[in-house]
Amino acid sequence: MAEEKTKLPSVPAQTKGITEIHAHETHRRYKLVDLNNREIEQTAGEIVEASKLLSNRKLWIDNFKAVVTRVRAWCEQYKDHVRMALVDIRSDKVVFYLVPQSESYDLTLGDAMTALEIEIGGGSGIGCVESLQVPLRSIERFVGEKSLQVWPTVAMGE
Repeated sequence: MAEEKTKLPSVPAQTKGITEIHAHETHRRYKLVDLNNREIEQTAGEIVEASKLLSNRKLWIDNFKAVVTRVRAWCEQYKDHVRMALVDIRSDKVVFYLVPQSESYDLTLGDAMTALEIEIGGGSGIGCVESLQVPLRSIERFVGEKSLQVWPTVAMGE
């Protein structure tokens, strides 16, 4: 036989600052959580951080690969002006260094770089993107040791 439970009135009760509402089934209790509750904020924060560490890491890598593919295609289009392209991944941004064929600043290349930066900067999904035109003679002053060669896809001198 089923045990019959006594019916309690369906009135709110306070337990440690969280209102409890008794359901029609008196043997069950459901908590009505205030939307300004710190516990919700903390849990949401933990979920967001976990999401960044797991799924967003793969998404960032996929987006980065897509941007590098686009920059390589762009370099092919402007190969008469570009000697080499490098990328530096920093904690706050991604920087593309474009080495011009000329020994001085290339205005045509500069205009094209501005258009490229606008294209890949806003919707790339990799954060802040910056491009700099750096002459070959000054490359060591600007480009870090951990920078990667983006273009040409064959190492220089081979």
